[in-house]
Amino acid sequence: MALADPWRSGGLFWDFGNALGFLALAGLLFQMIPGPRGTPRPHELLGYWVLAIACLHAFWFLAGDAVARFYLLPGGPLHMWLGLAGLLLLAGLSILARMPDRRRLHPSYRGFRRLHRHLALACLAATLLHVLLSGFYLPLWWQAAAPVAIALACAFGRRIWPRASAVPVAAWLGAGGGAVAVFVLMREVMP
Repeated sequence: MALADPWRSGGLFWDFGNALGFLALAGLLFQMIPGPRGTPRPHELLGYWVLAIACLHAFWFLAGDAVARFYLLPGGPLHMWLGLAGLLLLAGLSILARMPDRRRLHPSYRGFRRLHRHLALACLAATLLHVLLSGFYLPLWWQAAAPVAIALACAFGRRIWPRASAVPVAAWLGAGGGAVAVFVLMREVMP
């Protein structure tokens, strides 16, 4: 996404806030790739970080731009409501996975995993639509097709993906921080 339209800038504030959103989307995609069996902890930790970055993305705009608050009023743009839905689904995924009495709600682990997967797919769909329908940074159809293809491969390629090693949170944060910097600097320094 950093390379899709590198000369289009929304200003430092908006570019940084949107880069945080892209980082959260990347983390959500990493969450879809199956990790090694018996290692739920890295998936869980990455999930908390993805939720934290997604919240930072949302509250960055709400706290720093008074106009952004009007987007969430009745009649606001659909892409903003989809972003809110994605954030709420992500928070719900984290809460449902950590509930001490989760076994009471889902006596079988298989039932829990099925619900968790369906909620994750709904979260990914809402988040991806939030990005695509906003019209920021990906103005051409082929630029929008790339994240859709990546999302489909991550979400539905589970059967063909080899079990990957778990994504270390530090690696995701480090690479993501670098990507955020490149995203912002390309738009603020190069034009």
